[in-house]
Amino acid sequence: MMFTDWHEAAIGKTHNRMNFDCRDADLNQFLQRHARQNHEKGTTKTYVALDNSDVIRIHGFYSVSPASLIYAQVPGAISKGLGRYDVPVFRLGRLAVDKSMQGQGLGAQLLLSAGKRCIQAALQVGGVALLIDAKNKQVCDWYKGFGAVPLNDQPLSLLLSFKTLYAALSASGRL
Repeated sequence: MMFTDWHEAAIGKTHNRMNFDCRDADLNQFLQRHARQNHEKGTTKTYVALDNSDVIRIHGFYSVSPASLIYAQVPGAISKGLGRYDVPVFRLGRLAVDKSMQGQGLGAQLLLSAGKRCIQAALQVGGVALLIDAKNKQVCDWYKGFGAVPLNDQPLSLLLSFKTLYAALSASGRL
């Protein structure tokens, strides 16, 4: 089942951050205490999935920021054809779904939304992939299911190429 009764917005003061629970204390705490402040300061941008009928209820969120990687860290599938200098990417710092919405496809939709947002920025400033730091092997495997590949020297850090994301966005009619 795919949950579709939601819309995305930049995190704001009116959003109910305190009732969000994704079953991960660190992610809950980030959303409750740091996400909005970081968003306003510009260190990382956080976007929330809001219920269409209850616009303060957060179903999920993701945070993104610009980053770069040393060329040697980047898997050949992504580094092929690039110059041998730092590789511009966007970091998917956090992605979480409220426990009431887990298993309904919202995480995948948020991943595509984050990818689309970063691709749009990359068209203006450059970038080739989404950098993901998975919290554990299970999360790592979830991202691999979307085509993410591990960095050469960090198996829980992955790259999801914009080419792969673009194809997924195109196939889902979200471009």
